[in-house]
Amino acid sequence: MRPALRIFGYFLPLALLASSTCLKAQSVAISPGYIDIPTSAKVQYTATVSGLTNKAVTWTVHGLAGQTGSISAAGLYTAPPLVPSGNITITALASDHKTTATVYVNVAANGPAITTISPNPIATGQYTITVTGNGFMPGSRIAAAGSNLVTTYVNAHIITASGFQGPATTVAFQASTPGSLLGPSFIVNFVAKVPQAISPSGASLKYGGTLQFTSPGATHWAASAGTISSTGLYSAPSSSGGLATATVTATGPNGTASTVVQLVAPAPVITSVGNSQLPLGTCGTTILGTGFTSQSVVQLSGVTFTSNLSSGVLTVSGNCGQAGAASFTVSNGTVVSAPFPVHVGLSNTLASPAAARRFLEQGAFGPTPTEAAHVQAIGIPAWINEQFALPQISNYDSITAAQNGMSAHFLTNAVSNRDQLRQRVGFALSQIFVTSADKLIWNFNMVPYQDMLLADTFSNFRKIMGDVTLSAAMGEYLDTANNAKANPSNGGVANENYAREIMQLFTIGTDMLNQDGSLQLDSAGLPIPTYSQFTITEFARVYTGWTYAPAPPKQLVWGAGTYSYTGPMVPFIAQHDFGAKQLLNGYVSPAGATSQQDIDNALDNIFNHPNVGPFIGKQLIQHLVKSNPSPAYIARVAAAFNDNGKNVRGDMQATIMAVLLDPEARANDQGGNDQIADGHLQEPALFLAGMVRAFGGQMTDQNYYTHEMAAAGQDLFDSPSVFNYYSPTYLLPGTSSTADEFQIYTPNSAILRANQVATLFSQYSNPIQTYGPGTSVDLTPFVPLASSPSALVDALDLTLTHGVMPSTMKSAIVSAVTADNHNALHHVEMACYLILTSSYYNVWH
Repeated sequence: MRPALRIFGYFLPLALLASSTCLKAQSVAISPGYIDIPTSAKVQYTATVSGLTNKAVTWTVHGLAGQTGSISAAGLYTAPPLVPSGNITITALASDHKTTATVYVNVAANGPAITTISPNPIATGQYTITVTGNGFMPGSRIAAAGSNLVTTYVNAHIITASGFQGPATTVAFQASTPGSLLGPSFIVNFVAKVPQAISPSGASLKYGGTLQFTSPGATHWAASAGTISSTGLYSAPSSSGGLATATVTATGPNGTASTVVQLVAPAPVITSVGNSQLPLGTCGTTILGTGFTSQSVVQLSGVTFTSNLSSGVLTVSGNCGQAGAASFTVSNGTVVSAPFPVHVGLSNTLASPAAARRFLEQGAFGPTPTEAAHVQAIGIPAWINEQFALPQISNYDSITAAQNGMSAHFLTNAVSNRDQLRQRVGFALSQIFVTSADKLIWNFNMVPYQDMLLADTFSNFRKIMGDVTLSAAMGEYLDTANNAKANPSNGGVANENYAREIMQLFTIGTDMLNQDGSLQLDSAGLPIPTYSQFTITEFARVYTGWTYAPAPPKQLVWGAGTYSYTGPMVPFIAQHDFGAKQLLNGYVSPAGATSQQDIDNALDNIFNHPNVGPFIGKQLIQHLVKSNPSPAYIARVAAAFNDNGKNVRGDMQATIMAVLLDPEARANDQGGNDQIADGHLQEPALFLAGMVRAFGGQMTDQNYYTHEMAAAGQDLFDSPSVFNYYSPTYLLPGTSSTADEFQIYTPNSAILRANQVATLFSQYSNPIQTYGPGTSVDLTPFVPLASSPSALVDALDLTLTHGVMPSTMKSAIVSAVTADNHNALHHVEMACYLILTSSYYNVWH
């Protein structure tokens, strides 16, 4: 028995299963399938029959009557002569009269015939052709080897098309319109592209010269610099304009061709130098001549200077490191001018470079290169007299905002303004005759007072005393404003604040002094007091009955009302004590004196006290020159205060001259003779201003240093008390040396000072060092020196330490710069940081 297959519980004989698998489905397939056929065209169709023994089929065509065309019994289809308006289908019916197949036929018009194609032949690669013919319309396409190109309709007769062809070959181009088939083929040969050539190639030409270029078939010429005509005649620019080369380009039938023209600068010639005598250090001048370009390199005896070309003149700046004969050269590439001799270091100077710079640390807020050269040229005494004659430039009138702005403006004045001596001495006076925003709060209180001190700086000390006493700011600060006379009915007495401080801090001190500043001692060896509590009480009575001037049109009111802080206080008669007052040294201001007479009598009494000369003279020395002046130095300054040589006491100009020109002040101008008692620590205001001025830098009111100075212990114009930011009698711990400014020099402020330097000198790619929008220092003159660390440090030594830096310090900085593996600017910044943070720089000697 044959095996069987069980399906769903039933068994089927395998023979039956085998016979059923041999059955095939009946089908008909037509070839070709869906095609486009031009009108009146003939297409042979064939039918493949499957599953039937009889392979014959019957052909029929269907569509709108009269628009279908015809098909023969053998399957040859003839399209209608016109484009039909409906669909056309062709059907093949098999012999079983059931099995069929149907295909669609798209009968369409032929596309336009192409008349010409230009260019012909076409160069391989990217190409654009112009095609002419008839019947073009918007939307028409051009096909290359059956693939559509990027086509642009121009008009019924012209089309442009773009494409790309790789190898050289023959390609059929055809045109079509919307709804049409591709028209007849137009055969075009593609030929290997021949590059456009330009001649001559790689030419050299002097600025202003001309050169003829050629390029076969060129239709357009262009030049990146200079000009070129439509025929290829090139004219080089008259000067480089920042370029050493120019590119000339020709466009022709085979694309574009370019060549580079080397622009050859003429040989430079120096005819004159603006300053044939240059100061040591950072300097600048102008160079006149011919053949200069914006790429010209200027050197002074081998040291590169920064240069800028304008109207044929080179403006140059750099660092003059060595005094003596030197020479400028200008080079254009390898072409170098003849040396032009100059002299570095001013001739017949009245002060050495070191002396001028050291002096400006005392009489100004530090040296600038320009100011140092000026002092060298005219001498120190002449500079002082020149400063005496200058009008007041620095002021605070524009600072009106509450509680800010004055500190930033102070630095702007200190860095930028010419009235340096006035500002420096005025700053010292503001630390002797102290007022503070700590109590006064508002700028409109503080501004008139500081402007008054600046205005009085070169006057007489007695005038300063008078103006300070009646100023509204001092009246508010030490309570002379609205200071009422004693009132026995309620036990009220006159306020003693100003009476005490004008003697203790502003004029004579607490103990009797010899003219050399030493203490006078009694028979028991004890200091002799200058005044007593009784004296203070008597002076307090003098300062009664003064109030703020009323702001017009207000009336004078005691203790209230709207006040004007711009002018001095005015007397209020009802509150003045008109009794006699016993003052210093037995002097009595008589009863019945007016308020102003009482003030004048009291101030004259203090002004003529013998202590004023040594007491004020020593403080001016400490602020300007050194913390520990010798007794002889103090005595010489006190003598000038006591008598200016014309029997005038308190002449500020004579006193300032004595402070700055004293042999002790000038003793170490050439360096190498530093003494332990020399100099003084730069307080924060001097440090910041001096650092920027040393490089000829810039400072505006937008500088960021107001809060940093406060953090360093010197919140300008906001002293913590009437005793100033620091005491003039502060001793350096563990020593007997006076070191005033060290009282606010804490570990934190020392770190802050180093961070200030690091923050400013940190623009590693730009020699213009900035800190915020308000501060900038230009290190450009020093960058060319970085390749020689010793020359770099020498230049910075002159800039920052008068050129007298100790040899061991200089050697250490040179070694550090040599070991630095960063760029040239970083070498300069590192050297600046090491010098500016050193104790040698921070203590001005």
